[in-house]
Amino acid sequence: MNFDELRERACASLARLMPQVEGSSRLVDECLSNARLAFRDEFILQLSPEAWARIALIYTTTFLDSQADVSVGDIAAAVLRDSIHIGRMEMLAQQLAQRKLGEKAAHKASSPTLRVVKPQD
Repeated sequence: MNFDELRERACASLARLMPQVEGSSRLVDECLSNARLAFRDEFILQLSPEAWARIALIYTTTFLDSQADVSVGDIAAAVLRDSIHIGRMEMLAQQLAQRKLGEKAAHKASSPTLRVVKPQD
Protein backbone atom coordinates (compact mmCIF):
# COMPACT_ATOMS: atom_id res chain seq x y z
CA MET A 1 0.00 0.00 0.00
CA ASN A 2 1.27 3.46 -0.81
CA PHE A 3 0.62 6.71 1.07
CA ASP A 4 -2.20 7.90 -1.21
CA GLU A 5 -4.05 4.60 -0.88
CA LEU A 6 -3.61 4.70 2.90
CA ARG A 7 -5.06 8.23 2.93
CA GLU A 8 -8.07 7.28 0.79
CA ARG A 9 -8.84 4.19 2.85
CA ALA A 10 -8.40 6.07 6.14
CA CYS A 11 -10.83 8.74 4.91
CA ALA A 12 -13.38 6.06 4.00
CA SER A 13 -12.90 4.39 7.39
CA LEU A 14 -13.38 7.68 9.21
CA ALA A 15 -16.54 8.38 7.20
CA ARG A 16 -17.89 4.94 8.22
CA LEU A 17 -16.80 5.40 11.82
CA MET A 18 -18.34 8.85 12.19
CA PRO A 19 -20.72 9.58 9.30
CA GLN A 20 -21.85 12.84 10.92
CA VAL A 21 -18.32 14.29 10.62
CA GLU A 22 -17.98 16.54 7.61
CA GLY A 23 -14.60 16.98 6.02
CA SER A 24 -13.16 13.61 7.02
CA SER A 25 -10.48 13.94 4.35
CA ARG A 26 -9.27 17.21 5.89
CA LEU A 27 -9.07 15.57 9.33
CA VAL A 28 -7.11 12.61 7.97
CA ASP A 29 -4.80 14.93 5.99
CA GLU A 30 -4.03 16.99 9.09
CA CYS A 31 -3.41 13.87 11.16
CA LEU A 32 -1.14 12.23 8.59
CA SER A 33 0.85 15.40 7.96
CA ASN A 34 1.35 15.75 11.71
CA ALA A 35 2.35 12.08 11.92
CA ARG A 36 4.96 12.63 9.19
CA LEU A 37 6.68 15.12 11.48
CA ALA A 38 7.28 12.36 14.04
CA PHE A 39 7.45 9.14 12.01
CA ARG A 40 8.94 7.89 8.77
CA ASP A 41 6.50 6.94 6.03
CA GLU A 42 7.52 3.28 6.36
CA PHE A 43 6.22 3.25 9.93
CA ILE A 44 3.04 5.13 9.05
CA LEU A 45 2.27 2.66 6.26
CA GLN A 46 2.54 -0.27 8.68
CA LEU A 47 -0.58 0.86 10.55
CA SER A 48 -3.94 0.04 9.02
CA PRO A 49 -6.21 2.68 7.47
CA GLU A 50 -8.75 1.85 10.18
CA ALA A 51 -6.15 2.63 12.85
CA TRP A 52 -5.33 5.95 11.17
CA ALA A 53 -9.04 6.81 11.03
CA ARG A 54 -9.28 6.31 14.80
CA ILE A 55 -6.02 8.19 15.38
CA ALA A 56 -7.31 11.09 13.27
CA LEU A 57 -10.49 11.16 15.33
CA ILE A 58 -8.55 11.10 18.61
CA TYR A 59 -6.07 13.69 17.35
CA THR A 60 -8.85 16.04 16.27
CA THR A 61 -11.06 15.67 19.32
CA THR A 62 -8.10 16.06 21.68
CA PHE A 63 -7.20 19.33 20.02
CA LEU A 64 -10.80 20.56 19.93
CA ASP A 65 -11.52 19.55 23.53
CA SER A 66 -8.33 20.84 25.09
CA GLN A 67 -7.34 23.61 22.65
CA ALA A 68 -3.78 22.31 23.12
CA ASP A 69 -1.53 21.41 20.23
CA VAL A 70 -1.01 17.72 20.94
CA SER A 71 0.96 15.96 18.21
CA VAL A 72 0.38 12.48 16.86
CA GLY A 73 3.92 11.62 17.98
CA ASP A 74 3.13 12.72 21.54
CA ILE A 75 -0.06 10.65 21.54
CA ALA A 76 1.80 7.57 20.25
CA ALA A 77 4.59 8.03 22.81
CA ALA A 78 2.05 8.25 25.64
CA VAL A 79 0.34 5.09 24.44
CA LEU A 80 3.65 3.25 24.24
CA ARG A 81 4.73 4.39 27.71
CA ASP A 82 1.41 3.21 29.09
CA SER A 83 1.29 -0.14 27.33
CA ILE A 84 4.81 -1.55 27.36
CA HIS A 85 5.16 -4.70 29.39
CA ILE A 86 8.73 -5.94 29.34
CA GLY A 87 7.78 -9.64 29.39
CA ARG A 88 5.44 -9.19 26.44
CA MET A 89 8.05 -7.13 24.63
CA GLU A 90 10.57 -9.93 25.01
CA MET A 91 8.10 -12.51 23.68
CA LEU A 92 7.17 -10.31 20.71
CA ALA A 93 10.84 -9.62 19.95
CA GLN A 94 11.54 -13.36 19.94
CA GLN A 95 8.58 -13.98 17.62
CA LEU A 96 9.82 -11.24 15.32
CA ALA A 97 13.33 -12.76 15.29
CA GLN A 98 11.91 -16.19 14.47
CA ARG A 99 9.83 -14.75 11.64
CA LYS A 100 12.88 -12.93 10.23
CA LEU A 101 14.95 -16.12 10.42
CA GLY A 102 12.16 -18.00 8.66
CA GLU A 103 12.06 -15.40 5.90
CA LYS A 104 15.84 -15.57 5.58
CA ALA A 105 15.78 -19.38 5.38
CA ALA A 106 12.99 -19.30 2.80
CA HIS A 107 14.97 -16.83 0.73
CA LYS A 108 18.09 -19.03 0.91
CA ALA A 109 16.08 -22.11 -0.03
CA SER A 110 14.68 -20.40 -3.11
CA SER A 111 18.06 -19.08 -4.25
CA PRO A 112 20.04 -21.44 -6.45
CA THR A 113 23.44 -22.27 -5.11
CA LEU A 114 26.40 -23.04 -7.32
CA ARG A 115 29.41 -25.01 -6.18
CA VAL A 116 32.71 -25.53 -7.87
CA VAL A 117 33.58 -29.18 -8.10
CA LYS A 118 37.19 -30.13 -8.77
CA PRO A 119 37.66 -33.12 -11.02
CA GLN A 120 39.37 -36.03 -9.31
CA ASP A 121 42.55 -37.30 -10.95
